Amino acid sequence: MEKYRYVIIGGGIAGGRTAEGIRKVDKNGSIVLVTDEQHRPYERPPLSKKYLREEVEKEKVFLQGMNFYQENNVEILDGRAVIKIDRSHNLVILDNDTRLEYESLMLATGGRANRLPLPGNELENVFTLRTIEDANAIRSAAGNGKTALVMGGSFIGAEVAASLSQMGTEVIEIFPESRLLELIAPEEFSQHVHKLFDINNIRVLPGTVAEILEEKGQSIVAKLDNGETEEIDFVVMGVGIQLNTDLAKDAGLEIRDGDGAILVDEYLRTSDPNIYAAGDIAAWPDTTFEHRLRVEHWDVARRQGLRGGRNMAGDVEPYTALPYFFSDLFDLSFEVWGDLSKWDQTVRRGTLDSGSFAYFYFVDDKLTGVFAIDRPDDERIPMQTLIKERASFGDIAEQVADEQVHLDDLIETEVESDVAPTGEISFNQDIRPLFREKDIEEMKDIAGFDLSNYDDAREWADGIYSTLADGSMPCDGPWPDEDIAKFKKWMETDFKP
Repeated sequence: MEKYRYVIIGGGIAGGRTAEGIRKVDKNGSIVLVTDEQHRPYERPPLSKKYLREEVEKEKVFLQGMNFYQENNVEILDGRAVIKIDRSHNLVILDNDTRLEYESLMLATGGRANRLPLPGNELENVFTLRTIEDANAIRSAAGNGKTALVMGGSFIGAEVAASLSQMGTEVIEIFPESRLLELIAPEEFSQHVHKLFDINNIRVLPGTVAEILEEKGQSIVAKLDNGETEEIDFVVMGVGIQLNTDLAKDAGLEIRDGDGAILVDEYLRTSDPNIYAAGDIAAWPDTTFEHRLRVEHWDVARRQGLRGGRNMAGDVEPYTALPYFFSDLFDLSFEVWGDLSKWDQTVRRGTLDSGSFAYFYFVDDKLTGVFAIDRPDDERIPMQTLIKERASFGDIAEQVADEQVHLDDLIETEVESDVAPTGEISFNQDIRPLFREKDIEEMKDIAGFDLSNYDDAREWADGIYSTLADGSMPCDGPWPDEDIAKFKKWMETDFKP
């Protein structure tokens, strides 16, 4: 039996970031990460976008190079499944009967892709998308002259449909809702996306599901509930995930009825103080919205992994980050902050025709989230601040709709000036403008952090500086020496905001 100070179960974003968070606090405590995949921890967002389209190689998808784990003494047991947690003896038992003793345990088990229970759902060319292998299989089936049926009208379905179209595949997209992104976007925006998909030759069939899939030679015949029959080369089901919380449930941890999420406190601890949970599976008490949230997005998993790892190692602070995610559909890139699980009215800033706009979401008169497309950088922070303040509809609705009104002027809380004292370098004034939009999107989509975000830039400053200095980042050319020196000076002046 091996003994470890820290055991991590899960090889996705949350698990990988947990190891990094631990090592930022505890340089020596033994760490083992167990994953049932045959890979070290990797990012999932590129699987439906740039990796699927072969715009980035597999090595770019991994959170860290293998040397990071070797140099930081993080042991990875890949291709191994955990079958039981024995809380009475602080043991994790693997599928080969190996026993790992832990002091602190992180559950970052994520979820598995849903496969709709219809006849033919296990045919050879019927895919889901959750792993590198899934993306590889879809990529092999796609291409010029191929046809695909994509099931699902939320983010995964929409992203896969867009990527397949860009790969030359003829795409039909079906889903039971009345419009694309219905659960998160106003109808006006959904119609905007419908037009974008139509321009790119994606046939969108709202309110439509498949009843049966049948094999026909090398093809698949899909019989739809609208009476149509479609012959396609392959099918992708982008219809959500099932949470991998059976281990937690069997171990007697507190689980929420309904979705089966693991209940954690503000420090991401489960009902067992020696066990933490992060990412898709964790329902935490959110301080902004004053109710529990569970969010299936990259940024939450990334931030919770880091925070959970630091907490496990003794740097204990509550998790208070505002939920955030991003997505790309063709040239349309959007960012979302807050809780958009429900809303009763929205206010638009900007115009769809201009390509630069944002929707402010309200529920019970309080601002609950912002959905932004190509808005000016100086609006990003005030958008988040207004959400955190839970600004009221009556106080800000007219002003946010008026682009002549600066969002900063609507903030009630007194904030620190972005202007650093004379001779000092500030992030917002001096450093953020150095990062080009292409750099920001590439790093956010591939490397797992957002260069336009102060907290991220500070958290990853050493790594960013090293890649600047050796010319390997940004992606569209090396920085001038004077800009690299400015970044270094910012690091040396205690990371002024």
